[in-house]
Amino acid sequence: MRTTIGLVGCGRWGTVHHATLTSLKQRGHLDRLVVCDIDGQALEGVEADGHYRSIEDMLAEEDLTGVAIVTPPETHLSLARQVVAVDLPVFIEKPLASSTEDEADFLSMLPENATAMVGYLLRHHAGLNRIKAAIDDHAMNIETISYRRRTTRPKPEGADPLNTLAVHGLDTARYLTGHPLVAMDVKKLEMTESSANIWLGTQSSIITIDVAWEAEEEQRTLAVQGTTSGAVLDFGTGDVAWYAGSGLDESPLVEYFPSQPLEEQWLSFLQRVADGVPGVVPEPESLLDLSAWLSQHRPTESAPR
Repeated sequence: MRTTIGLVGCGRWGTVHHATLTSLKQRGHLDRLVVCDIDGQALEGVEADGHYRSIEDMLAEEDLTGVAIVTPPETHLSLARQVVAVDLPVFIEKPLASSTEDEADFLSMLPENATAMVGYLLRHHAGLNRIKAAIDDHAMNIETISYRRRTTRPKPEGADPLNTLAVHGLDTARYLTGHPLVAMDVKKLEMTESSANIWLGTQSSIITIDVAWEAEEEQRTLAVQGTTSGAVLDFGTGDVAWYAGSGLDESPLVEYFPSQPLEEQWLSFLQRVADGVPGVVPEPESLLDLSAWLSQHRPTESAPR
């Protein structure tokens, strides 16, 4: 069976997906890649096996294996509904929807045999999953989680740090602890136009999330500390440093995971499609929990920033 993927959206993040899919195609993981964007200029110079200005034309003319929606967030659901309506697997960039109600409505209408994946790519980072395996195997418990993503890049127009940068830390906290975000105590939530500092608490652990644009240096780390051991993942290098005790060893054990999480996510999606495994990833409960938390704490025009 020939594998043809349709990529809808060729903006900044769409080009990242395009580069990943092109690399996977060159290595034989898919046969054809077609692209779609309502902006003809966005399609100029994009190497693909087909170019379309409307998703309707692409769906009608191509024998697609799956479709990726990498467009502005407010368009995600309307486009995803068109894909699901013709029984195709769909990969949807985050956020799935702009409101919890719309998200719940979409998830509830999905057929039982539908395959849908939402773009929380850190769940596919090999280093993060190595830490999760240690937690699941009870080799390490969680007393604290510290997620830090600070970048020197300027803040994208119209973006806020909660729904863009911090969302990955929030999803990671849910992923590692298994605790609903809406059930966690919000001990601190400080936001500016370009940064967010969040402290959350469960009965047994503290989670801190520190994110910012226009920072002095790039920082991409996740630190998990337990009673007798801890681990620090550097998302930039792929190093996982394992520490004994409650402090930081001078000579930790270091494992290297040269993970490319977007590629790993695409490989996971393609494998699910090839195996005919339906379902929603992440699970609907996690998606709705994250959406509900963001809705509760999303900044408003009148709220102090």
